[in-house]
Amino acid sequence: MPAHCSVGVTVLIVHRDTLGRYLPEGTSVKLVDSAGKTITATIDAEGVSRHEGAAPNKVAWQLMDAHCQHLVAVDDKPLDPCRAAAAPPEVDIAMDETTIQATYLPPPISLNLRDEMTSPEADLLSDEQLEQLRLAGNNATLFLHGYNVPLGQYGSFASWEKRSDISAKPLLTTAHTASSATILQDIDKVNIQVPVTRGKIANNLYHTPTENGSDEYREAYCNGSGAYNWFVHMEHQLNRAAGMTEEDWRPYTRMVGIAWFGDTGSVDFFQAELNAMAAGRRLVALLEQLDEAGIAINIISHSLGARVVLTALNILGEQERHQWIDNIYLWQPAVADNALVNDSSQDSHPLGMGVFPDAHKAVRKVVVLHSEEDGILGPPPQDSRSFWQQVAEVISPTAVWAQELFSADDMLDELIGSAGGAYGKKWWVFPAGLSTPLIRYYTDKAPDDTVQPPVPPPIPVGPDPYGKEHAARAWQAFRKLAIEEAREAIASADPLPTYDLLAPLAHHAVVSEERAASYIDTLEWLVGRNWRAGRAPRAALGSIGFAGVRIENSFVRNRLDRKVFDFVNQTLWLFDHSGMKIPSDEVFEKSYQEGIVDRIKEASRFGRYE
Repeated sequence: MPAHCSVGVTVLIVHRDTLGRYLPEGTSVKLVDSAGKTITATIDAEGVSRHEGAAPNKVAWQLMDAHCQHLVAVDDKPLDPCRAAAAPPEVDIAMDETTIQATYLPPPISLNLRDEMTSPEADLLSDEQLEQLRLAGNNATLFLHGYNVPLGQYGSFASWEKRSDISAKPLLTTAHTASSATILQDIDKVNIQVPVTRGKIANNLYHTPTENGSDEYREAYCNGSGAYNWFVHMEHQLNRAAGMTEEDWRPYTRMVGIAWFGDTGSVDFFQAELNAMAAGRRLVALLEQLDEAGIAINIISHSLGARVVLTALNILGEQERHQWIDNIYLWQPAVADNALVNDSSQDSHPLGMGVFPDAHKAVRKVVVLHSEEDGILGPPPQDSRSFWQQVAEVISPTAVWAQELFSADDMLDELIGSAGGAYGKKWWVFPAGLSTPLIRYYTDKAPDDTVQPPVPPPIPVGPDPYGKEHAARAWQAFRKLAIEEAREAIASADPLPTYDLLAPLAHHAVVSEERAASYIDTLEWLVGRNWRAGRAPRAALGSIGFAGVRIENSFVRNRLDRKVFDFVNQTLWLFDHSGMKIPSDEVFEKSYQEGIVDRIKEASRFGRYE
């Protein structure tokens, strides 16, 4: 009788992550041997799962219900984590006992600032997550997505039988074993979540999609959706830019993904701005936690995520918390080009929401990555888009292919942008009978329909035929409510009170009574002008960079000369507002590597990379 029919091997698997920590005690591990037998065990306090009675030859295993713990090496031999999750690797075992060293990625780190805060701890990292950041270089790189991005979820691999992207080799097949298909069906019942990506494809980030549709499947499911899809892509590209090779994922560093409520609809930009500032106030707690823990901080934002970041930094600056952040990288920022000036009197926004005058105090260096070819933030230069697009198609045809696979929301944004940039429409006054974003926001807040557009009665009657005195009284009451809200917030002694009527001023730590009164006066003035501010928004910082404000503002000019403010002009290689998610070779090299990671390494760190 063959030996494996009468004797069994004890398989000891030592489970550690790349930071040297044992995987959590109690985690279930399912092992399948060459006879097709399943042997389940749990990880003990020393990180070991003990599987008794395995048939000699080969085994494969997967973790059960372990969030995003991807196998990257076995016995110091690196593995592809995507393939290892989809098809467990085969490992030789022999009598009487075999010990296997298994190494996994640490879990991803994310924070959800979308939902209502249930407790102060909800916006903080756990002790385990802080320890993970300390071990991984004692630094944290935060990423905040942009406008119109839902929360989404991490993706997951389908069962092996449904996958056509990886050639299925026989698994654990001998003359005395069950068929490989049986073993695979058994072990692939585990639904492994996937926080790692190869872009659209498994082996080559930039090749054309295959005819069988596997690349579209992988993008739609394996890389997740919404904010988590952004986290997956950005994290992977940053690691590649820092020096990780596809052959060895063990240096892979987790960033901290920050989700916020920006998906308010493709045209409700004003509400998304308010949500961004509310998220920025909540982000302050995390920055305080990281600073107190002695963990270096770098922040990357995309699009309207810049308003989240600048709100938090402006609050820190107002509170005299200087140079807490090593670097911020505002990628295609959907804020005014003079957002970083130190003088709020230069704010062109009619309600004072455009400038963050104290944000510069909280950070050592600010880098803006902008592109005049961004059709969302502004109209491209005259006659230049078609030329550079043709150049891109010749040099990097996959860049155009990647752009065509964005979501419906991205396509809608592009259509809006074709009229001169969606960003420039945020102050639009809609035709009579429709409301502006501000009217919608204040409809249920103001007394006696104060902020509704003035509509004269059909027949002037009574002592106040056009309602002017009635409107004046209503505005006076509204002004009083706003001042009371400011007064109550100050009296509470809360360093970051919550505002309702004064939410558009949430980028200030505490709103004074004088500022509240001035704000309502401005609001009344806008209503009297039928919501016409009399001036268009300034150009977006993500479109033209510092080009305009440098000429007119000595503060910005001085900081640019000292490289405290810096920029990467991506006009020649970035042609899409979300083009960094699946980058061309040039975007990867010039934006990710030279623009972000190399600059982080100059005075800070990304993970443990040198």
